[in-house]
Amino acid sequence: MISRFETFQRMLGIKGGQFRRTGVTGGNIVVGVVLGVLSGKYIFEEPMQRYWAEKHAADAAAAGAISSSSNDGKEK
Repeated sequence: MISRFETFQRMLGIKGGQFRRTGVTGGNIVVGVVLGVLSGKYIFEEPMQRYWAEKHAADAAAAGAISSSSNDGKEK
């Protein structure tokens, strides 16, 4: 009799058996990676661009504030 853990491994394709005789194939992994990258690009591209635009603007403002405060005491 097969244990529950072995059954679970066979369902996932980690261990060959009655559910998947050949185990995990490289083609399935490649297709999954490609689909994940493409869907992630379409889901997260616009929010990430907005985040980095705000982040760069905040960094530039902070750098401008630091440089103007350091120049206040040095100008004559």
